[in-house]
Amino acid sequence: MKVHLTTLGCPKNQVDSELMLGMLAQAGFPLAERPDDAECLIVNTCAFIDRARQESIDTILELAELKERGSCRTLIVTGCLTQRYGKEILRELPEVDGILGTSELERVVDLVTQAAGRQDWATGAPPGYLYDATTPRLLTGRVPYAYVKIAEGCDMGCTFCAIPQFRGRHRSRPIGDIVREVEALSKRGVLEAILVSQDTLAYGRDLPGNGDIADLLLALSDTRIPWIRPMYLHPAHVNERLIERWARARVVPYVDMPVQHGDDGVLRAMRRAVTVRRMKEVIARFRAAIPGVTVRTTVLVGFPGESEQAFENLLGFVEDVGFDRLGVFTYSPEDGTSSLALPDQVPAEAARERAQAVEDLQERLVWDRQQALAGTVQEVLVDGRSQDPAFSCEGRTAGQAPEIDGVVYLRGRFTPGTFARTRIIEVQGYELVGERA
Repeated sequence: MKVHLTTLGCPKNQVDSELMLGMLAQAGFPLAERPDDAECLIVNTCAFIDRARQESIDTILELAELKERGSCRTLIVTGCLTQRYGKEILRELPEVDGILGTSELERVVDLVTQAAGRQDWATGAPPGYLYDATTPRLLTGRVPYAYVKIAEGCDMGCTFCAIPQFRGRHRSRPIGDIVREVEALSKRGVLEAILVSQDTLAYGRDLPGNGDIADLLLALSDTRIPWIRPMYLHPAHVNERLIERWARARVVPYVDMPVQHGDDGVLRAMRRAVTVRRMKEVIARFRAAIPGVTVRTTVLVGFPGESEQAFENLLGFVEDVGFDRLGVFTYSPEDGTSSLALPDQVPAEAARERAQAVEDLQERLVWDRQQALAGTVQEVLVDGRSQDPAFSCEGRTAGQAPEIDGVVYLRGRFTPGTFARTRIIEVQGYELVGERA
């Protein structure tokens, strides 16, 4: 039975998909690149916000059509949507033959083997699954980077976030196990290990005697992987000792720190456990300790109680800090979160206007900084052939994380999966154009 797996959502979901594909390949199932060629279709869903849920449902229905006009005989849905709404999916989507949550990924082989015509595979088990370095994994991207999930779940309890409901409490992998996985990835030609979790700086706190995130980064500095990039850093967990040890580790000069807002009242309502002043201090310390560091963040607008003054405070905060990269989300009411009960809900149209205002401000703030890259020489990791026929390849500098920070379009001869000294000859917003230096 040929199997095709469609992945939706974040890099953490991509890791889960690669693990399931590895288990299926090890069990002898042939894998199809196109859904039209598969007899079993699996959709690994996202349920983070309303747009993600709708995309998941639309994808399920689109693939279900292949049961009528294609070779597909079985449709399986897994991931966050099923962990959160498993019973509803079975009731409302009869096209689905089997479901699996996030808590028992290792059961995917049994599910594919036996799911045809059955709908009793919904799992209400609490999230607890955590893979290790021995788990089979099939890398899906033809790129020289791979995501490494160092922990699962979150204990922070932000009032807008439902992730703990379907990913569970924070659970860390042992340092030695992560090191073994990264070493194995290096042997497979991976040049960049991107460390992901729901709360990366909480790493290790649940494992007595294991060490914290700084210990992990120092241990990974002894591996052969050239680039190590931690993502999703909660500012409330940062202290001076962490920054000092972070600066000693062999980590790319890149800090991904979602601040969410720039008004203390909104931050308290979000239960972020940090103040505006403290976040400014943390970012300033990272910049002082790591020369040339790129600072990325995300902000959330339209949160209940976000007054005009609170929004102005956010704009002022963004301008004061001068983030190198910034993403904007609008507030999404989520079932089971305490923010649903908060007064003064912001109209959706007002939230969209505020998001656009933040984006406009950010573009203005980074214009000169981006233009200053023209003429500089950068080390670029060549990810692969360019999708734009005007260029041979595309890659990224250390200040560009995959899929969110733009790319460097490369002219001339470059070899995918290598590093290249590159002169930046053109700047197009966050996109750069380079040639061999």
